[in-house]
Amino acid sequence: EKGPRESVRLEGKVRYDRGLFILDLRHMPAGCGVWPAWWLTDEAAWPDNGEIDIVEGINYQTVAKTALHTSDRCSMFAHVPDWAKTGEWDRATGLPDTFTGEMDFNTSVPADNCNVMAPHQWANQGCVAVSKDEGTIGQPLNKQGGGIYALEWDPDKERAIRSWVFPGHSNIPSNLQDSIRTASNADKSKRVVPDPNEWGLPYGYFAVGEDTGCSADHLKNMRLVFNLAFCGTVAGNRYFRDCPAESKLVKKGKDPVRSCNALIKSNPEMLKEAYWKIRGLYVYERSWMKPAPEADSSESEQEQN
Repeated sequence: EKGPRESVRLEGKVRYDRGLFILDLRHMPAGCGVWPAWWLTDEAAWPDNGEIDIVEGINYQTVAKTALHTSDRCSMFAHVPDWAKTGEWDRATGLPDTFTGEMDFNTSVPADNCNVMAPHQWANQGCVAVSKDEGTIGQPLNKQGGGIYALEWDPDKERAIRSWVFPGHSNIPSNLQDSIRTASNADKSKRVVPDPNEWGLPYGYFAVGEDTGCSADHLKNMRLVFNLAFCGTVAGNRYFRDCPAESKLVKKGKDPVRSCNALIKSNPEMLKEAYWKIRGLYVYERSWMKPAPEADSSESEQEQN
């Protein structure tokens, strides 16, 4: 069909303060001007209640990232050891010099402060964990038949938010495979409980909870969202940089967002890969074992008699 192509947004109705979220994906939107995401948010109370971007693709991006966006006093600095994860922090560079206002590309700092207004980071950059493995998102992931994304949000037991990606449905931990395979079994006793501690190290690790640099109340009352946006403030602003071939075909002056929008409207055939194909979405919440109440001593004596 002819353009323009409409954006899509699906919002969950259940609110979460913690949980384990697993997405078995067969295909995700990809391509120039495409900006898909699977995330958790409470937009009515943003950024006070936080935001967790579990999957977010931008144009031709090929490496998975997980990001947290919060209010003040939520920092990962000195709270996340290298041995806890396989990924690395995104970087912040090209920021205006405090005194001259000129862009400083000689300085690069890790994006490990989740505050949306953190100094020395881009506005709303947040703390961003980046996988070291290519082909973990976008077109390369689709060529492998999709993959599995998982995020554990556990400020109580683990005191952390951890994220994994398993591209191509290969090398998937047996516990994760079995939990997905048995998730719909009518006999609950035959369902395998997922255990992230059997999945190997996550690529993303965020210390959240007691005795960390980010208290649990920074992230709460959030719902799941799937959306597919086009261009916009992120994919659109990166149009000239990420889409050199397309920008030679469609360019509206020096405005990348306007140019990206023009491309999307005039070339709907370029969006043939802009769709989600989901095999399953699984959400788990930890069940706490409450100790049995102690029997009254008089009752115990009567039973013994």
